[in-house]
Amino acid sequence: MAFLCLNVMQAQEVLTGLTHNPQIMGLPQVKTRNVTPVTLPFFDDFSNYTGAPKSSLWADRQAFVNNSYPMVPPSIGVATLDALDENGLIYSHAESQPFGADTLTSNPIRLDYNNVYHRPMQISDSLYFSFYYQPGGASRSYPPVEWERIGDHPETGDSLVLEFGYPTGDSMFVGYAYSDYELPYNHHGHSGDSTVYSPGDSLLNPFLLPDTVYFVFDFYANAGASIELPSDSLYGPEYRWNHVWSTAGCTVDQWLDEDEHHLCYFKKAMIPITDPQYLRSDFHFRFRNYASLEPNGYVAWESNVDQWHIDYVQLEQGGSCFDIYPHDVTFVSPTTSALEEYQSMPWNQYRPTDMKENFHNDMANISSGVINVSYSYKVTTENGILVGEQVPTSENAAPYYNNGLYVNPFHTDPDIDFYYSYDGADSAIFYITHLFTVTGGVGDDCIANDTCVFQQKFYNYYAYDDGTAEGGYSLISQLTNPQTYMAVRFTLAQADTLRGVRMWFNSVFEDANVEPFTLMVWSDFWDEPDEVLLSMPGQYPGHAADPTEFVYYEFEEPFVVSGTFYVGFYQQHNTPINLGFDQNNDARDHWLYNTSGEWREPFLYGAPMIRPVLGKKFDCTPVCETEKLQFSVYPNPADQQVTVVLDQLANQHCEAVLYDVMGRIVAEYSLNDNCNTLNISNLNSGIYLLQLKSEGQTAIQKIIKR
Repeated sequence: MAFLCLNVMQAQEVLTGLTHNPQIMGLPQVKTRNVTPVTLPFFDDFSNYTGAPKSSLWADRQAFVNNSYPMVPPSIGVATLDALDENGLIYSHAESQPFGADTLTSNPIRLDYNNVYHRPMQISDSLYFSFYYQPGGASRSYPPVEWERIGDHPETGDSLVLEFGYPTGDSMFVGYAYSDYELPYNHHGHSGDSTVYSPGDSLLNPFLLPDTVYFVFDFYANAGASIELPSDSLYGPEYRWNHVWSTAGCTVDQWLDEDEHHLCYFKKAMIPITDPQYLRSDFHFRFRNYASLEPNGYVAWESNVDQWHIDYVQLEQGGSCFDIYPHDVTFVSPTTSALEEYQSMPWNQYRPTDMKENFHNDMANISSGVINVSYSYKVTTENGILVGEQVPTSENAAPYYNNGLYVNPFHTDPDIDFYYSYDGADSAIFYITHLFTVTGGVGDDCIANDTCVFQQKFYNYYAYDDGTAEGGYSLISQLTNPQTYMAVRFTLAQADTLRGVRMWFNSVFEDANVEPFTLMVWSDFWDEPDEVLLSMPGQYPGHAADPTEFVYYEFEEPFVVSGTFYVGFYQQHNTPINLGFDQNNDARDHWLYNTSGEWREPFLYGAPMIRPVLGKKFDCTPVCETEKLQFSVYPNPADQQVTVVLDQLANQHCEAVLYDVMGRIVAEYSLNDNCNTLNISNLNSGIYLLQLKSEGQTAIQKIIKR
């Protein structure tokens, strides 16, 4: 279902899905590009990037690459198909009946030539296409716990479909280009007013003459206003698509119940290519999902539904139906903050006592047998200065199937035996890099999923959330005259100036959640809100220009707070306010709600996206995350040299630095083209990290020297 209500006497906590995806909305649009066909093997496990699918492999941008929605994926990161388009908005044609939603289409793939035997490809070369998939809405626990589910599962009428295809060589109509047109005054609409266009009025489209094409209004508009009209027909290549596989909507619960080990969070599909029509230089495959909205009485509850997660997509020659398990060790989910309570906190409030005792890593050996693995981590400043580390240690890892996730306290729950050193600055960032590999670094099918990096940010706010909403949080009262409160608890190490509050709200259909609320701050008495320190009525849910940023509600008169205080809101209506809700970090011990005159502890696993801003006054707009460079390296592992190919920033100057696993610089290069060859013949065998920098953007990949 698309929402979850928990009744407590006359109170309801309401958790909905998203009607917008801010991570997708914030991405730059990609212009038409020339695509180089992909040579085998085709592989993407979505482990080293987020946002839109990698342009070097994928032709469209509707899927959402992320590591926050799936539950126990084969490797960290998946591509999620849902009910949101490439702009992060619910499809305009969405309805309660199954409708075509997202598509994930490969770039052209060369299946005409066998690179191993240097001859035309043959069916006998054993081409196999494989992938893992999972329906949304899984619980982080088994047996499932309703308030720990992330996302929404597809119903039996919904489906996930795989198609194989290729261009026919013909062209077909794909849509219109649009141009602005100023509405004239001399029209004769049914309203009888020549200055107003009303629903039902028609207008001859001047851009498509001599054809007789009319635009019919379904809205009111004044003469002289500018509207967009179709101005030109657009044509593109025609494709022939053949259905090869599909599955109906279901729940992960059913899979786990059918598996005696309760480990079947993802299933694997393996499909041989046996039809000669696909042995061509421009073969494509695509995933499609069919979704259906579920109206539930509130406009704000019609939300993103029916997710499917896809991982470990692979097309290779020389495969076999027995190749069920890759030879790979991998991180499964993001690593954790080093702070006990917070994802981020003001730098001047940090104390060594804020540190956890341990990290927690979810890792797996997804091969068929025991593998000797190595694990280490290091913590560095933004300038690369080493703050703390755990040196590599080795241990045998049992395979996931029959055994579950890899468990070794020295690797999965390593001690945190360092602390950050406050330097008096306004802010700080630390990079925590975890490395989990096959011992020796050789024989791992995918090295991209062996590294997991966490950015520990110390800015001017407290945050229990990680900045990404997987749902929307609201409170509904059953009382005739609702009076609803929600308060999040924070505790200071020293007195400080509270200047405002940052909040993140979901956008909803027709802005249905834009109703007033009162922003409030309370003191603490016996772990509950007490005296009202500030009340700012007449506030409204808002959105920043960058969809990923928080809205800042600044106080007219900042004031000093000390010890424990609460920040939250009060509302006198039952319109769902739809506050952003992070479902991957549990802050239930740190907020309360009140819908019937009594403060209560929440049930929902997660963290409301409310952040108090403290300290001296300066620009509260967060530092924007720069878009990562995308590049590929081959061959990898290598003996003498590697080739570095920039996927997006071709012909731009880049500086490249090669580090060993201890963080020491071993080589530096200057790249001046989109394809560069680096000499590594003088390096010792082992694992290295190659970092590229260009115009404030950075990216890192591992290189294995044989």
